[in-house]
Amino acid sequence: MLDRGIAEATISISSYRVESPGVEGVGLRTNQFRADNLDSGSFSRVAEEFLLASRISRWDREFAISVMDYFGDPMIETYGKLDQDTYVEGDVLDLPPSSVARMAVSEAIRQRRTRRYYTGDPLHLADIAALMRDTAGITGAGDVEKSNGDHVRYWYRAVPSGGGLYPVELQFVALNVRGLDRGVYRYAPRRDQLVRTGDAETADALVASVSTPEDDLNPEAAAGIFCLIGHPWRSMRKYGPRGLRFVLHESGAMAEHMHLVATSLGVGTADYSSFFDDDANDALDCDGLSRLVLHMVLVGVPSE
Repeated sequence: MLDRGIAEATISISSYRVESPGVEGVGLRTNQFRADNLDSGSFSRVAEEFLLASRISRWDREFAISVMDYFGDPMIETYGKLDQDTYVEGDVLDLPPSSVARMAVSEAIRQRRTRRYYTGDPLHLADIAALMRDTAGITGAGDVEKSNGDHVRYWYRAVPSGGGLYPVELQFVALNVRGLDRGVYRYAPRRDQLVRTGDAETADALVASVSTPEDDLNPEAAAGIFCLIGHPWRSMRKYGPRGLRFVLHESGAMAEHMHLVATSLGVGTADYSSFFDDDANDALDCDGLSRLVLHMVLVGVPSE
């Protein structure tokens, strides 16, 4: 039986409590709780602050001058050297010819589905080559004239990019691919080659950053994981906070290309962003600000 003195004290304390505690009195704040208390002013709203900070206005002269600076001869020269990869650290591997698509784009759009579960069977390097080229590869070139009449060659890629700056780098974590050792590889678009940047231990560390329960996803059975690495200041140097929007746009375009190409090859893919950021960035030697893991796409032989 509850001691009478304790019972009376409990009643007394409860009589002074508000019926519904304020935001300040809640220690565990879920996203739903935050959404229901947007007007409380008790916590930061950093995502919305980004939306405000990345707006541009009609008379924003700082923005206009920053953009115009990129049309001068020095930046024209710089554009021509983007991702030239004249010096590459690590082993360099040539890619084989790409696998041939089995269907038209319209049919791939119709059939595209997220494939979360994989058989554990390997994919061919030709499939990975197709995904890389059609996501981040060079698709054409054009000449841009400088003030002295000379021309600089620009290189165009498979996806649109804000200002043609291409701030998103493509890396591949090979888990089970015929012709490719387990490890991490960077795709070098100008060379159309793979540059090995990490060994099997690095690949294991990246897989360990996946936070989804095995019942919802089985990354270990995937053939690999594509990682989209953002370099925000490549875009933000020109466009300011607005440039971060362009980085995210490009990441989405690359992921969509990957899904459609995979569908046309009979390969399974799944968007994945529920990774632990610090763990993923550490695995791929990113600082999380000037260079960071934006997104992942799992790829493998679908089991469904």
